[in-house]
Amino acid sequence: MFYHVRYFYYIYTMKTKILNFNQFITEKYELKLNEQLLLEGGAAGHMSHPFDNNNLTFGDFKNMIIGGLQGELNFEEEPTEKTDGQNVFATIQNGEVKFARNKTELQNPMSLKDFQNKFEGHASKLVQDTFQFAAADLANLLIKLPTKTQEEVFQDGLDFMNMELIYSANPNVIHYDVDVIQFHGVKKTDGAGNIIGDDNSAAKSVAGILKDLNAHIGSTFTIIPPQVIKLQKDMDFEENQSKFIGKVEALKNRYNLTDSDSVARYHEMWWREQIESIFGDLPQNIKEGLLLRWAYDDKKTLNMRSLDKELTKQQSDAIKKFDKEDAKKKFKENIRPFEDLFLELGSVILKNASNFVAASPDKEMQRLHNEIRTEADKIKLNGDLTQIEKVAKELDRLERIGGIQSIIPTEGIVFSYKGHMYKLTGTFAAINQLMGIIKYGR
Repeated sequence: MFYHVRYFYYIYTMKTKILNFNQFITEKYELKLNEQLLLEGGAAGHMSHPFDNNNLTFGDFKNMIIGGLQGELNFEEEPTEKTDGQNVFATIQNGEVKFARNKTELQNPMSLKDFQNKFEGHASKLVQDTFQFAAADLANLLIKLPTKTQEEVFQDGLDFMNMELIYSANPNVIHYDVDVIQFHGVKKTDGAGNIIGDDNSAAKSVAGILKDLNAHIGSTFTIIPPQVIKLQKDMDFEENQSKFIGKVEALKNRYNLTDSDSVARYHEMWWREQIESIFGDLPQNIKEGLLLRWAYDDKKTLNMRSLDKELTKQQSDAIKKFDKEDAKKKFKENIRPFEDLFLELGSVILKNASNFVAASPDKEMQRLHNEIRTEADKIKLNGDLTQIEKVAKELDRLERIGGIQSIIPTEGIVFSYKGHMYKLTGTFAAINQLMGIIKYGR
């Protein structure tokens, strides 16, 4: 086991602006999280699972577990449904409704004509129809908002309503039997395409104004506010609370941590343990550099090219081989117990949920169950080895987090906790991967 004093000394010599170890850890993890927000979420931003945010504490995890099982995820606002559609942004600039899908377009939003032309001739006619029909409806409906509302909400093209297009003719994993545009909230920008703030309350208020004006129904789509999910207390509350809290306790106790410790501390200690086990004979400064690289994704502090000068060829080659072939696998191994915990928790909570966007959720749930079973069996019989291995892997994950019987016709629940939005998706990630293998062979 490494010692924090030695670690701090190393970091201090290489990062002189860092005042102490805890500050360094916090900054590194916030940086990592912010990078994920930019890289994974596109213009809409990445919405994290609780296990994605390493700044949360073990106590926070317990609060989420108890709240979810009690049917009380309304820590700061009502929980809403995360739907499985296509994302788009709309604003009003100079009296004209305009659209965006990425950072460049947030800086220079597109007119209705330009946006529709963007999708003209798309490889999928259904995708083309989804965006073109929705844009036409939005251009016709949003402009009916009172001028004062337009100015306050959209700031003359600076801010955008973030929304999801759900078109029954163009389903993804979940098949919906309604055609709706679900408002999520307003994204505030700096004029250069960068999102600098959110106003989630605007989704409900603007959708309400449109409905009051009878301007919420278009030629194809109906505009709706965020779909509030109704939750009930889990029937097996005591049993499941003990089960999930026990899993958190086991993870926390592995390294003698406390409820007030951030999950970052677990991941740090886990990687220290791995590095000591695999590369225990390396100099201390190299070990610390590897910790930064693999635990915090800091690839600048330790230059891999410099290893040849500081280590033997055998040591250098071993590190490079691990970095190339094993580091990502180890990352998944590290995060897997947290991921499984929250995916399983999500599957339990979603069983207690109702008021989904899908008008016939029971029918869609049965369709998903049947398709997964039927198509997975076909691949296991007739697929190539790679497909069979992928299906087996996802079926195994599905079984760990609740099994096929836990599949619910929704992408998940969105809730707010300590100023951040989180999602609980249950089995969706597994069925999304399975559907990809079934449909596209990958």
